[in-house]
Amino acid sequence: MGISYLREYRGRIPGLRNLHLWIIIILFIILTLSHFTQFVTQLPLLGGLSLPAALELSRHSLERFLYLLLVLYAGWTLGIIGGGALLLSSTVAMLARAFLISPNFRDALLESLASLVIGALAITLMEAYHQNKQRQERLEKAMKDLESSRRTLDDLFANASDAIWVHDIEGNIIFSNKACEKLTGYSVSELTGKNVCEFLAPESLTLARQVKDTLLRGEAMEHRYEQRLIKKDGSEAIMQLATRLIISDGKPQAFQNMAHDITEERKLQDNLQFYLRQVLQAQEEERKRLARELHDDTSQQILLLTHGVDDFASKADTYLPQELGNELGRLYELSQQIYQGIKRYAQALRPGILDDLGLLPALKWLAQEMNNLAGIEVQVKTDTIPPLPPETQLVLFRIAQEALNNVHRHSGASEASITVECQKAEVRVTISDNGKGFELPRKLSDFAGQGKLGLTGMAERARLISGELEVSSQVGKGTKIIVKAPTKLYN
Repeated sequence: MGISYLREYRGRIPGLRNLHLWIIIILFIILTLSHFTQFVTQLPLLGGLSLPAALELSRHSLERFLYLLLVLYAGWTLGIIGGGALLLSSTVAMLARAFLISPNFRDALLESLASLVIGALAITLMEAYHQNKQRQERLEKAMKDLESSRRTLDDLFANASDAIWVHDIEGNIIFSNKACEKLTGYSVSELTGKNVCEFLAPESLTLARQVKDTLLRGEAMEHRYEQRLIKKDGSEAIMQLATRLIISDGKPQAFQNMAHDITEERKLQDNLQFYLRQVLQAQEEERKRLARELHDDTSQQILLLTHGVDDFASKADTYLPQELGNELGRLYELSQQIYQGIKRYAQALRPGILDDLGLLPALKWLAQEMNNLAGIEVQVKTDTIPPLPPETQLVLFRIAQEALNNVHRHSGASEASITVECQKAEVRVTISDNGKGFELPRKLSDFAGQGKLGLTGMAERARLISGELEVSSQVGKGTKIIVKAPTKLYN
């Protein structure tokens, strides 16, 4: 039986404080002394008794019978180990007398072997009984634990805060919990037997079929998805849903769904998105106004001032000392630098090329400006893209602009690239550099906590046009920012 056997019976090995053990040891010693001598008959209380004669057995036959009873007693109270040990000891005692002392060797040997066989069988049966009893007790305990677990799971299922229901392959609801009542407006009894298509908005049925086909192909739904639900009162709710396939005997049987009502959260999010869009639009309008004023007013005045200084300096040789003429020349150069700086700031605030020629020329202009300003060579690779909504072009341009500003300020890069690709109904802009990179947080939203508000702003801008932003970076291996956006806006 090995180690597992010893572990199983470890709790049944008799200890020195076991009363049955001491009783068996004392009886075994008395019985063995009597088997080899006249010890029992010499005792004052037992000397006058003649139990063998009363049972019409020889004294040694009765002793062998008593050995058997003692083995049975040990097997019952001490288990197979205690019974086996006593059986072995009794075997030694009975066979020793049969071989060495008994005058009738054959009868003594047969009686001894019969006692041993009966004892071994009895111990085996008792052990089987004990094991069966233990298995029965373990089974009863397991059944009680299982029933307790089932009640706990039923309580968890019934009182879960999320709506949970199971429907068959055809979409008929088999059972649901109480949270489904709040989500749908129907009671649990009303939901049973209804088809889920009765609750889904028409535009949600296509997504529901796609999820069903995906799960039936053996593919898992890694993320929760959103569905619009028509409640009993006709109102609409938005739920975030997780669905998995239930398989029995290797065949799909049903779908388990867990839904969370996010209607209020979505309304709040939509409101925040609306106000954010309004803020960004106001910001862009202010940028446009400032750029126009800088270009049409301030820069023109600086230009006039420059021309005036130039005219005055050209006459300085006749009317003014040489030192003053040189100072006017320096003022002229300074006014030229101020004029060029104002033009550059006006372009950065709102480049006219974006409004006049579109996204791709604006990105090429942005790359050239970065080369002129910081000496960073920026390669631009573009696909042919369809006409994009002005809002999408503006967001993509601003993200690329902010990304290149980060390259200039923080990355220490010598090269960067902008790649524009179009796949089906999606445009993708990738900005990468060969700079020092940085360690990414676990979630994109954690950038704000690290003070990287520029990246957070890029992500917010991308969401405004139903797009998404991906950031990948490794220390010493540069950074890559990918923004994806639909070619058409759906409001």
